Amino acid sequence: MRWPVFIMQLCAVMLASPAEAHPDSLRLKLLAALARGDTAGAIALWQAESGAQTVPKSLQSFQAAFNTVNRVAGPCVRVAKDIYEGFSFLGGQSQYVRISSTGGNYLSWQSRILMSDNNSHTAVRHGAKIYDAFTGPAGMSEAEYVKQLHYAGALVLKTVTMP
Repeated sequence: MRWPVFIMQLCAVMLASPAEAHPDSLRLKLLAALARGDTAGAIALWQAESGAQTVPKSLQSFQAAFNTVNRVAGPCVRVAKDIYEGFSFLGGQSQYVRISSTGGNYLSWQSRILMSDNNSHTAVRHGAKIYDAFTGPAGMSEAEYVKQLHYAGALVLKTVTMP
């Protein structure tokens, strides 16, 4: 039986001493913390392992993107940029996603919070998850995310190069 390359790399990282043997181990640990939705833990890990006193702006912005004050119509493009830049800092491949519907001007989250009054919302797809202020730092699968949205007509999720 042949082991998938990812499993072999993961085992090598787990068995090695942290930063000396594998410079990417910090990045992997940070991505794991972010996948759990632990942005504060990711930042603390970065500081502890790098010895840096200041936190990179991209990680600060990433953490701030999920503040509840951003769960309103309006700041989605800025929030998406902050999330995208946070993942980019760690070497992740992300995409912007523009969300709209074929009818009406409004998109809402769980029929309780207005996401958009101009039929356009921007989020980030990273791996198999969608991230925005409404999902929180753990993100959601696309199927779960779509279930939370309320809209008129049909929902359209389009990958775009710029928000």
